[in-house]
Amino acid sequence: MMKKFPLPVLTFLFFSFCAQEKPDIRVICENSGGNYRIKWETLPPMEGTVSIYESNNPDSFNIRTPLAVVNINEGFKDVFALRNLSRSYFKLVFNNKYSVITGERVIPMQQLTNFRDFGGYYNEDNLQTQWGKLYRSSSLSYAAPMDRRFINALGVKTIIDFSANDERVEKTYRHWSKQILNLPLRENPHSTVFFGDKILSKQMRKNDVIIGQQDNLSFVMEHNADYFEQMFDILTDKTNYPIVICCPLGKDKTGVAAALVLSALGINREQIISDFLLSNRLIDYEIFLPNTEVYFSDYDVQETMTAMLSAHQDVITYILDQVNKQYGSMNKFLENEVKLTSQKREKLKEILLYPKVY
Repeated sequence: MMKKFPLPVLTFLFFSFCAQEKPDIRVICENSGGNYRIKWETLPPMEGTVSIYESNNPDSFNIRTPLAVVNINEGFKDVFALRNLSRSYFKLVFNNKYSVITGERVIPMQQLTNFRDFGGYYNEDNLQTQWGKLYRSSSLSYAAPMDRRFINALGVKTIIDFSANDERVEKTYRHWSKQILNLPLRENPHSTVFFGDKILSKQMRKNDVIIGQQDNLSFVMEHNADYFEQMFDILTDKTNYPIVICCPLGKDKTGVAAALVLSALGINREQIISDFLLSNRLIDYEIFLPNTEVYFSDYDVQETMTAMLSAHQDVITYILDQVNKQYGSMNKFLENEVKLTSQKREKLKEILLYPKVY
């Protein structure tokens, strides 16, 4: 005979069960020469095991044979995966119940720099951006044949190039069987000149560069609403994915566009700033400055040129603050200027965020 519980007890049990939510699980993947270190944290702390699965497709995992099964309180696991013209993604399943997908954010290339994945950021609703859908990069004109083959292996269908018409190298896409869309973002006409002579003569110093970048990139943000509207039209069509967005260095115009995309997905300011600054670890100065000795033989000149090729926190915070000051908030800017309606925004989230699974 079924035991009868008083109504108050049943009510308590019901609400206790409903109150159980998926724990906050954060996972990162670091790669060094094919050796991956996968780290995780759970809040509240969990007991039990985590099973790790590998795939070259972030949307499909064979969960019958785990790569490893580890005690959760270990906090990390080192694994080896053969990259070869394919990319490894990892699915972690905690206690056969909660799953998280991860991958390496920065993707090593032979010659192409600043190539990385938008996956793995968490938004205000604790939803994670999907891996293997949206990438950002420096100009693909720098890609070696091996880099092009690897991008093809990623399944990239669409390239959005923010380079100005005079920055584009026509031969860049001669051998790319992709949908190439050029959105030549307008820059401040007073900030687009390369100030090589002024840097060498020391008329321009590090602080001048930072102020110039603030003025230029805030101009890019505020004077390209039509191009950004087109960008979101492309991003809200799932048939266009995977997508790469790029510009000459992959840090300036692409950095502004990335800030808009992450904002639209509900990613917080701290992560947007972190994403912007990541370029500093990835840009190879020698690729963009063949005669580096000319600029790096003098300390003051080197400092200024390094500032020119770097991403600065003072720049991205200035841009975000200017948007809040001029338009009230980033959400208002996206809605009123870029015409990102709530329907388009939800479509973007549907494409680029993993659903909440308990």
